[in-house]
Amino acid sequence: MTRRVIPVVALMMMFAGCGGNDQKTSGTITLSSDLYDGGSYYYAMGLSFDEAGEVPTLPDQYRADIILGAGPVEGGPVVAYLTANTYKPPFALAGTYDSESLAKSAFSELKSVGSYSWVEFASPLAANQIWVVKTRDSRYAKLRIISVTLNTSVTPAAATCTLEWVWQPDGSSTFPAK
Repeated sequence: MTRRVIPVVALMMMFAGCGGNDQKTSGTITLSSDLYDGGSYYYAMGLSFDEAGEVPTLPDQYRADIILGAGPVEGGPVVAYLTANTYKPPFALAGTYDSESLAKSAFSELKSVGSYSWVEFASPLAANQIWVVKTRDSRYAKLRIISVTLNTSVTPAAATCTLEWVWQPDGSSTFPAK
C-alpha cells in the first residue's frame, strides 16, 4: 500500500507546483470612483498589481495599489485623479501624447524607470498620458491612460478611467515585456 501512495503523493506535489510562477504582470482595466456601502463605512474599488485586478479598499486591508478619485486636488478644480496608499509621492508623469498611436508606442518603448519628479496624485488624468507608479512596497508599474470620463453634474463628482498597466513584481526598475 505504501508503495502505491508514494508515487501518487509525488505526482500531486509536482502538479501543485506547476504554474505557481505565472504572475500576471500586465493588463487593461476600467476603474470607477463609485463608492459602495460597507455598512459602517464606504469603500471604492482599486487596482491591485499583485492580484492583477480590481479589489475593494476596505479599511482593514491594504490591497489596492491605486484608486481612482474625482474631486478638487490641492484646492484646484474638480478633476479625475489617481491616488495611492504610500508614504512618499508615488506618481511621475512620463509623457503626454497627441494621439493613441503615439502613446502606445511610447508605452511600449518605456523599458525602465527613469529619473522623474514624483507627485502625490496622478492629476489631472487625460487620455494618452503615460504615468509611472512606485508602490508602497517599492515596486514599479507603468500606466497608459486610454480614456477618462468625468461627470461633475452629480454629487459627488464621478469618474471612470480605462488604463493599460505593466507591473514589475521583483522590485527592479526594468519593466517586463508584455
